Amino acid sequence: MKALYVTDRSSVGDERFLELLDTLAGAPELTVQLREREASDREGLEWARRARERLGPATPLYVNGRFDIALAAGAAGVHLPSSGLPLARVRANTPRGFHIGVSTHSAAEACEAIESGADLVVIGPIFETPSKLAYGAPLGSSELARLPPRSSQAGEVYAIGGIDEDRLAELDAYRDRISGVAAIRLFQEAADPSRLAERLAAR
Repeated sequence: MKALYVTDRSSVGDERFLELLDTLAGAPELTVQLREREASDREGLEWARRARERLGPATPLYVNGRFDIALAAGAAGVHLPSSGLPLARVRANTPRGFHIGVSTHSAAEACEAIESGADLVVIGPIFETPSKLAYGAPLGSSELARLPPRSSQAGEVYAIGGIDEDRLAELDAYRDRISGVAAIRLFQEAADPSRLAERLAAR
């Protein structure tokens, strides 16, 4: 199973965050999405460059929301929020081989992103999670059954929202629909993030 670590530097502090990146460098089947929502352009670029350096070339890095910063930092791609720039516009203004991820909040939105050529699609929240309580009830794992089979997808699809190791078994029935799981706290609260990544990759 593949995994996507969505960062939240503010909740763990700079030192712990950099340690996390060092620990996860080269982890199998792992992609990292850097979220720096409150940072200035200069700070965002600096953190993207730090993340790229710490993770090394073997771990794909996506920068949330800003394809200009992603390009300047040498990241693999950009991840677009559901309310972000249209995928087609970003594709038209980035070089060949640059990857584009998209956040979605239903199977219908995920299918549209897949059909539009997104390289990476995140769907959720699947389970209840504190950061999304204001947006209503979670989708539930059964929503994943409405996704197209992985065999027909050119990109990767990740389930997000309330994901922990105890709930991974609930997603096994949809392994033919999703490539893996995405999470913030799963990685940031792990006693050993590197071993966690290895366990996920071995599933």
